[in-house]
Amino acid sequence: MINKHIIQIIVVFLIIGFVACNKEKYYEGEKDPIKIKEYNNKNYYASEKMDSLAVISHITEQKLQEVYDLAILATENKSNKEIDTLIVSQLKGYFSKKDTVYVSRIVNNLDSLKVKYVKIELEKKILGNTTILNDSIGVIHYKVHYYNDKKKYFSTQNSKANYILKKNPEKFKSEFKFYFTSIGKPEQ
Repeated sequence: MINKHIIQIIVVFLIIGFVACNKEKYYEGEKDPIKIKEYNNKNYYASEKMDSLAVISHITEQKLQEVYDLAILATENKSNKEIDTLIVSQLKGYFSKKDTVYVSRIVNNLDSLKVKYVKIELEKKILGNTTILNDSIGVIHYKVHYYNDKKKYFSTQNSKANYILKKNPEKFKSEFKFYFTSIGKPEQ
């Protein structure tokens, strides 16, 4: 009798574990191309309630997600030169030097893998003791989780981005302009 209940409990836990593990293998967000087309590298206002680490973490994760979402949109519109040119121009706005090296690397990588959705996950332990000064330069390590057109997970890539966070007070004293100086795979 007790063995039967133990077996039933184990089966229930196995089913719950299987469902929980399987849930993470699908992209749960929505992708709205109209919203993505409106992305650009605007100033960011940091709330006084957030500490420097939280601000940098939040901005970096948001900007990385925007870059990858725009890059996916660029892969989907390669045949339409006008839209492709517009999206590449938007992507260049996320970099301090307006070259296309990093933009084309990201777009070509996503295109070759047939990625339709991405999820960015920052390596929180890497951020360390970071503070925002007038111009902050930093490095962030992150993971890019790749999903196909059916929102099914198929790969993760460890990456690294160098960024510059420039104080740019237009309306508020804690307003920043964020730029990447490089995005790519970390050195081995």
